[in-house]
Parts: sequence; structure tokens; C-alpha cells
Amino acid sequence: MSRTRRVSVFGRTRRASTGAGAGLLGLTVVAALAAPAVPASAATGAAAALVDHPVTLVDPFIGTGSGGDVVGDVDAFPGATAPFGMVQWSPDTPGRPAGGGYRYTDSSITGFSLTHLSGVGCSIAGDVPFLPTVGVLPADPSSASVAFSHANESASPGRYRVGLDNGVTADLTATARTGLGELTYPRTDRANLLVKVAGSANGGAGATFAVAGDREVTGQVSSGRFCGQPDSYTLYFAARFDRPFAAHGTWGGTAAGDTAAGDTTAGDTASGTVAGGYVSFDTRNDPVVGVRVAVSYVSVAGAEANLRAEAGTWDVDRQAAATAHDWDTRLRAIRIGGGTADQRRTFYTALYHAMLMPTVFSDADGRYRGFDGAVHTLPRGQAQYANYSGWDIYRSEIPLLAAIAPDVTSQLVSSLVRDAAQGGWLPKWPVAAGYTGVMNGDPAGAIIASAYAFGARGFDTAAALAAMRKGAEDTTSPPGQGWYVERPSLPEYLERGYVPNTGSSSISPLPNGASETLEYAVDDFAISRLASAVGDRATAARYLTRSQNWSNVFDTATGYAAPRDADGAFPPGPGFQDTGGFGQNGFQEGNAAQYTWMVPQNLRGVIQGIGGDAAAIARLDDYFTQLNAGPDRPYHWQGNEPTFGTPYAYLAAGAPWKTQETVRRIETQLYAPTPGGEPGNDDCGAMSSWYVWSALGVYPQTPGVPALVVGSPLFPRAEVDLGAGRELSVTAPAAATANPYVHGLRVNGAATQRTWIALPGKGRTTLSFDLSPAPDHHWGTATGARPPSYPAGPVRFPAATRAFLRTDPAQLRLAPGGSTSGSVVVDNTQGTVAATVSWSVTAPDGLTVTPTGATVTAAAGAAASLPVTVSARSDLAAGYYSATVTGTGAGGAVLARTGILVTVAAAGQRIPTAYVSNYSDATLTPVDVGTHTAGPPIPVGSGPDGVALTPDGAEAYVANNNSNDVTVIDTATNAVTATVPVGSIAASVVAQPDGRTVWVSNFGDGTVQSIATATHTASAPVRVGANPQRLTLSPDGSQLWVPNQGSGTVSVVDTATGAVTHTVTVGAQPFDVAFAPDAAHAYVTNTADNTVSVVDTATWTATATIPAGGGPQAIRLTPDHRTLYVADSGSGGVTPIDVASGAPGAFIPTGAGAYAIGFGPDGATAWVVDTGANDVATLDVATGMVTGHVRVGNAPDGIGITPHA
Repeated sequence: MSRTRRVSVFGRTRRASTGAGAGLLGLTVVAALAAPAVPASAATGAAAALVDHPVTLVDPFIGTGSGGDVVGDVDAFPGATAPFGMVQWSPDTPGRPAGGGYRYTDSSITGFSLTHLSGVGCSIAGDVPFLPTVGVLPADPSSASVAFSHANESASPGRYRVGLDNGVTADLTATARTGLGELTYPRTDRANLLVKVAGSANGGAGATFAVAGDREVTGQVSSGRFCGQPDSYTLYFAARFDRPFAAHGTWGGTAAGDTAAGDTTAGDTASGTVAGGYVSFDTRNDPVVGVRVAVSYVSVAGAEANLRAEAGTWDVDRQAAATAHDWDTRLRAIRIGGGTADQRRTFYTALYHAMLMPTVFSDADGRYRGFDGAVHTLPRGQAQYANYSGWDIYRSEIPLLAAIAPDVTSQLVSSLVRDAAQGGWLPKWPVAAGYTGVMNGDPAGAIIASAYAFGARGFDTAAALAAMRKGAEDTTSPPGQGWYVERPSLPEYLERGYVPNTGSSSISPLPNGASETLEYAVDDFAISRLASAVGDRATAARYLTRSQNWSNVFDTATGYAAPRDADGAFPPGPGFQDTGGFGQNGFQEGNAAQYTWMVPQNLRGVIQGIGGDAAAIARLDDYFTQLNAGPDRPYHWQGNEPTFGTPYAYLAAGAPWKTQETVRRIETQLYAPTPGGEPGNDDCGAMSSWYVWSALGVYPQTPGVPALVVGSPLFPRAEVDLGAGRELSVTAPAAATANPYVHGLRVNGAATQRTWIALPGKGRTTLSFDLSPAPDHHWGTATGARPPSYPAGPVRFPAATRAFLRTDPAQLRLAPGGSTSGSVVVDNTQGTVAATVSWSVTAPDGLTVTPTGATVTAAAGAAASLPVTVSARSDLAAGYYSATVTGTGAGGAVLARTGILVTVAAAGQRIPTAYVSNYSDATLTPVDVGTHTAGPPIPVGSGPDGVALTPDGAEAYVANNNSNDVTVIDTATNAVTATVPVGSIAASVVAQPDGRTVWVSNFGDGTVQSIATATHTASAPVRVGANPQRLTLSPDGSQLWVPNQGSGTVSVVDTATGAVTHTVTVGAQPFDVAFAPDAAHAYVTNTADNTVSVVDTATWTATATIPAGGGPQAIRLTPDHRTLYVADSGSGGVTPIDVASGAPGAFIPTGAGAYAIGFGPDGATAWVVDTGANDVATLDVATGMVTGHVRVGNAPDGIGITPHA
């Protein structure tokens, strides 16, 4: 979840620096359910009154703002929805945070769209916004907005109401699949409702709008690309009004026009990437217009059927009351008593958030679109669900839902099992009926096992276990939907017991081998638990053993979890390291200090590795000095799910009072009934579910285990209905904010020292807490009182050492036939004992290193070096060369290999180079195109993306997303010579043929600029479409073609005048452009369509589309002008397209996240940047075969190659 805006494949945003949205919240209390209020002061004692109608305490504005720089947007939405509803009719604002679409500090509304995902970190949904306007239509209906004030806004579960500054009041409510609205206009003959069909958060493809009769409109839109992945979906809608239209019309671009009412032939339909329409009413006699709308993922007919099935009234008050009753019924599964008003409001809003998702996906008649693309029908009484934030929700939300809503949770699991049957694999973050592959691990298994453990058992356990095992064992079946792999690097994990830290997967911006291993171990444990529960002892034993693979990435030399490379070596240096990316190298969204504790199945083993209880407690004490530090600091980050269980890790070390204290600090400091009142993205209710459990005084620490560890209740009373006659009762008469410490616990009246309880299997279980403001250093501390761990025999850790290898200097330069000297160093400066290391060096042909190896002992806290001589053969070609140094220490500990990087060149001699930008490292890697060896990285700006070289190859230009500038590099010295400030989120650069000008696209502000290469100054920006991406010049340099990813268009700019001369409509999310040899056609990749548009450059129209792979990005014409190469990021390779016939050829796999393409100076080799693999693949153009890979930095994005050998 990258916290800065990401132009490339990693689009998940956790942080976008905005002010916190503090202020008063408008909360509509449902009058029909209003109950006598509990006094605002904390109620205490076992007799504290239980909340009767919790729906009245929910505040949907909590989480609609920003919690500050680390937290960023919480991403919740305030609009109308039913529990787990398909429709979320909610306002969008210009800031449009990911998923939720609404930013509390914004002052205008761009539309009320029909779908939202709550609290996710990547843009998605926001489909079909409706916007009421008055009077003359806006010049550009698709970008219109209307101002509003929070003073005229209110929200409650199932209802949202706002008075807009244009005089319109919108009052919205929802059922599971429909929305009902009353729009109260001023008295006017021109009351409009704009329907922005193509206005999805990620843009819309195939958008259509149609008028059906005189009071209904229908349409559809395709969108997707969640977190930059190749998923897609099509949403259909139907909206009916309670009166005929006075006028209606459509738009396909930026102009709107009328069609007379009742005219069913002209102006009734529109289609395209910016299509939309409007209807108008005469409200001079009756200002209230009613609208009922439904959605379907099957068809327009399905949406109309949903209308018939669920939209039974035009009375908003009546429907809102019915939906509020549904919410109240769900929320009453947990009834609390006492606490402060703010605590009750925070608690029930958190419980509300936890029941927003996953969402219903099947129509009222049981039809739904499956992962095989076909339409399926469920038996009556069943429903298909979608939109699972798997990595986020498996830890605490699924156990909560299984406990209090086992009926729905059983259907959630059945839906996953059906997904696997239809698509081939269990999904990890499914959006609609599409795989996304987002985030670490294989969380579906943990979801299924925890659902079963906590009471949701109405699913086919045999089919579920088989699907779980397939994902954990099968390395040969084809990927899902043509690209999805359930467990990336599974063959290596099965062979080694860990995932080598050689690349990134699951949208991680950094290599994530350690965190992937830790997650897989948890997932294996989940398989063992479900297998054990259903009586499959052999599978249970096998996967319990596999679940101990966490120890394979535990470095006993540092006491931290750590990544290992393909040799088995841990990285040199301390356990926590700030490696300059979003998190630490080896971990997705986090660091070693945070992930080390993410071993819920064997925390006792972790404590053993750290050095015992005292060492673990000391580590935790330091770790919790900060509670929400973000990914790059060695402290707790409550805003990220892998750390959810860490406050409870004290229990395993025998210090329960520290858990009680820490949890209370988090509850009171990071959660509040304010717009920014959560510690991070709510992540579909995950962040909220942690609060619910912790406020009750218990927590589901271990996935798949029907047990709860014990914290400290926030409320004096709580009653939890677990279904099937099971109840959990919590009493804590002294509960208060200042009384977190447990001095005694009774379970069903019997005193216990245990800091965990078994989940009630039947009947009623009562927990009675004695609480105090002072810690009790004795209760719950005994070894037998601690929560169980689940080892499979003694823990086995790999051999490790603090010593590491390095060379001094790290780089050498010599001329052909020359020699120079350096040293191989055994660095033990961080070691506490002497280290003996045997090392050897392997040199490439043409280089000689002497000696070739040695055994060296370095004293504790010291380094030992041995001189080496490096010589180059006289006929050795100029270039970069690397001699590899490997070594082993005591016990067979493998040391990370290092290298002696040697530049062989005469004075002033240039090396033909491919320059590759590394987004996560803020560097540019020069790669010798002759030796295929990476040279020393060059520091550039933050978030480097597109790269271009001047025609003479003298300068390289790098567009930097995050620092909003362009770095200029002298290729003779590889030194930075200038930094040119440009617009927002510089994405791409291209050089004019005359070398005088370089153009840059600014993704964030929809502009392009020219940079004078003589002065390194930028011109005034030129406005193009939304989110301009990769720039391409026409062969004669007279036109700059700008694909606008957010507009579905290409802007054509006259490079002489800087004026936009044409706008060409293409597919969804266009990314890059290439020209045919005669320039008669241009080819545009469409990332959301998985197509290439063929544009006639004479008529400025797209005349055909060519299928490509998943998520096509870069497109380049081979130097022989015969083939177009398309980099398919989702598929991980290149689709070749024959220029003459327009036919795609056989797909060429290159590596994960194939993203950019360049050609060597001789035209014989294509260089394909694989963002997910952190390498560049070399591809023989003549044979279409991959010939090798060159490792570069983290998240490589762009490439530019010097034009001359």
C-alpha cells in the first residue's frame, strides 16, 4: 500500500499528505429506533444498561478524513448501504480517496456513485456517479461538481442526506442491490440529473447510456485495474424515475445536447470512454423527484430484475427505516453497557464498518458472473459475495464475522470455494469476479480456517480443504484468468522452506521474500487447523510441520526475521534497516521490527530466537514507544494489519499487564469518533474489527484456532451472541479508560490465571474481570498461563553470523591490459564473537583476481581484510564487469555474496549503456549492453519512472514521480548535472530528434512541458487529458502523442506551437504509443482493456483493436519495423504483434510485471524491464527467445539506451 502517489504498477496508496478533517459530524439518528441514551459519563458496574438500539450510535463520518501524515486517508465512505450490500450510494468529492471516494475536508461533490469499497488503499469502484444540477448544463458534464457544507449534511446506517449549494437536496437510502433517492430541486423548468457513466474511480471502458421510455435510463461501464492489476469487471445499472422526463440527452465527450422528451430515436444513447447522459425535469409545480436505481454484474436485465425484487416503495423514510432495522439487527449481535458516549460511538461505528464488506455479488434471482466469465445461478437462499481484502481481514475481521454473523460468513467461504472451482485457484484479494493478486501470502486459507473455527461451518469443508491444498502444493496448473498465481514463488518455497528475496510480488514495491515466507507459514498453519478439525490427521501433521517455515527466515545473529537470498544468506547489517523504500527490503509494507512478531502459530519459538522472555519484553517495550510509526521506523505501526497481534505478544512472554496497558494506549490514542479517527486505512473493516475485539477484552490471536487471548475490557458489560445458542458475556464492573490492568479473571465463576480462553462451543460463557488502575505483575505470568503455541518439534534456525563480506573499494577502474588492487574484507564490526570466514572469488573471462580465495578470522567488533589484484586482458572489450565473492562462516552460515565491480575502459571511452530507473530506490542503474553487467547505481529524484536519452546519447533524462522533477545525467561521467522542477508526478520523458527539447508528462496535473536541453529549464505547462502517461513523438518529431490514462484519450500536441490539435478516443486507461513504419497508423496500449488500439493518423480515429496480454503497458516497434512488442505487466512478458497483419503472436514470458521495453544499439536485442522481478530480461529479436536477466534495483520502471555501440 504505497503512501505516495504511484504512476506505475503499484497503485495502492496508504498516505497522501492532507490535513486532518476535524470538525462536527452530522449524524442522523433513526427516530424509529431511538432509545433512552446512556448517560455521557462512564457507566460502571455489572448493572450498566446495555445499548438497546446500537444503530443510533453509528457515525458513518468516522473514517472519512485523514489521520495525519502516517495515517493518510482512512478511506471510509458516509453513504447509504445495507449490511454487506452490493450498492453503496455515496458522495464522491474531488480528492476522491481510494475506494471510499469521499474526503471530509473537500467542499464540493462530483457525484453520488453507486459502488464503493470501504477503506481500501487502491482506487476502485465509484461507478456511475449521479449529480443533480440546476439550469444550463455545464460545459463539461463529466467533470462537473457542486459545492456543499457539512452543516447541511447527515448520515446514518442506510441513509445519507445533503443540501447542495445549488439548492438541491439529495436524500438517499439503499437495499442490498438498489438505491432509492429523493431529489428536492428548486422550482425550475430545468432540474437536471447528470449520469456520469464513465466516471468510475479508475476510469471506464465500454461505457454506455441509454434512455428507455420516458422515465428510465440504463447503461453499463467496465472498470477495474485494482492496484494496477489486470482485473476488470462490468457493472450494469437501471434507474427509474417517478415522473416523465421533460428533456434528456447524452454526451460522448465534453459537450451536451438536448433530445425532446419522448423521442426514442435520436440522442437516446451514448457510448465510449467518456460517455454519459442526463435527464431533466420541470419542478415548478412539484420539486421532489424520486429515483430508484439498481446494479448488476450480469446484465441490464439483471439490474431491472433487482429493481423489481427490492425497490418496493418510493418512500425514502420508509425504506431508510427498514434498512436501519436491518443494521440494528446485525449490530445487536454485540450489546455493550457503560463506557463514555465517545467510546460507544467509536465501538458501534467500528462494528458497522466491519459489516460493510465483503459485498453481495449475485442478483436477487441468484445469478452471478463467475471467475470463469460465465453466468451461474445459485439455489434460493444462497448468495455470492465479492471484494475480500484477504490479507487485511483474515486476522481479526473474519473471526468477528464468523462469530456474530455465521450465516453470512458461511456464504462468504462458499463464494471463495466457488471462485476456486471456476477460476482454478483461491483468490487473495478478489474484486468482483476477478483475481488481483494484491498483497502477501495466500490468505483465503486463513479466512476459511478461521471462519470454521469461529462458528461459520455451513460450507463444503472437503472442497475448501482441497482448494487450500491445491494453492499450497500445485506448481504446474495454468494460472487463473491467464495470469494469476495463488502463491508466487511456490516452487522455491517448497524446495527451500522459504521464498528467496530475489524479486517482488503481490504489488510489493520492494522484494518481499521474508514477509511472503511468514505469510505462507501462517497459511500452512491454517490448512493444518482445518484438516485437523475435519479429521484429516495426515494433512494436519504435514502442514503443521510446514507452518514452522517461519524459522527459516529468522536470523538468530540479529534476533529478527530477515530475508534470505537464493544462496540462503541473510543480508548484512542489523535486523532493522531503513533501505530507502516503502518499508524494508524483504518485507511488504513494513520492516523487520514489525514483522518479526507475525508468527501467531508459535510466538514461543520467536521468543526463544530473540533470547528468552526478558529479551523479548525489552524488545517489545522499545518497540511500543511509538504506536503508529509507519513502515520505515522500528516501532509499532497499528495502521498496518501484520502488526495487529503484536500488542498481545507480551502474553507469550509472561507480561500480560503490558498487553493490557499497550492495547489501552492504542484504543485511546489512535481511535476516536472523528473523520480521521482510525490509525490507517480501514481496509474493508479490518482496522475497525481490531478495535471491536480489543474493546471487548479478547482477541483472536491465532488463525484457525477457536480461542481468544485475553486483554482488558473497555466496557463494564458486553453480551455477544455467537449464534446456535452460544453466548459470550463479559463483565468488568471497574472498567474505565484509566483501569486497564487485570487483577483477576473468572470463567463461568471459576478463577483462572490463563491469559486465553477457548471459544464457547455451546451455551453461555461468562468472563468476569477484576480491573485496576495499577498493574498486577503476578496474574497470568506463569508459563502454564500463557496462550498455547503450536510447534512441530524443536525450533530449528539456520546458521547465521554477524560477519559479512565487502570489497574495498567497491568499484575499480582500469584500462584493457592494466591491473589495479583492492581488498576483500570480512567485516565483523557488529559481531560479539570472533568470526572465521572462508571466501572465494569468481571472475569473468578476461579478468583475473588473485588470490582467488582465503580463510580469514575477524575479531569481535573488528574487520579483517586481504589485498587482491585485479588484471584485465589487453583485448578485453570496454564495459562493466563483476567478479563475485562468496563465503561461509561457522556452522555453514552462508554470507551474502558481494562483488568487485570493475569498469574496463580507456580514458574518455564511453560504454554502451541501458539506463534503468528503480522506483523504490530513487536510483538509475546503468547496464552494459555488451557484457550485460549492472554498473554502480546513480542517485536521482524520488520515484524515478520514465527515462529518455538525447539523440546523441550525451544526456539521460529521468522523470521522478514523487519529487516532481526531472534529473539530467551526463552519460560520459554518469554524474547528475541538473534537476529541473516540473509539474505534479512527472511520469515520462521523450527527446525531440534535434536534441534541443525534451518533453515531460505530468501525471498528477494533466499537463506536458518542454525542457530546453541547452538551459535545462521547463516551459509553461500545456493542458492535455487526465493522467498523461508515456510520451511518443511522431517519426518526424512534429507531433507529441500523449496517452491520457484517466481520460481514455490521446492528446496530439503540435511540438512547434505547443497547442493540442486533436484528441483521439481510444480504450480504457491508455498507456503508451508506437507508430507504424510509414506513420499511417499509431498503436496505443489500453491497460484496462488488455488491447491495443489502432489509430488512423489521417482521420484521428481508432479503427481497430488488437488483443494483448494482461495489463499492456509499453509498446515498441522493433528496429526491423516488422513487429510491435507489447509489455504485458499482468501476464509477465511480451506479446509480439505482426505489423503487416495486425495479428498477435505467441506470448513470450520475461518476468513478473513486464513494464518497459528498449532496443540495443544493434537492434538485435530487446531489453524488457520486469518491475516485479527487479531485473531486465534480454530478448533475441530474431528468435523471440529470452537469453538472460540482469538484476537491477527495486521496482524498475523505465529504460533508455544509448543510441550508439
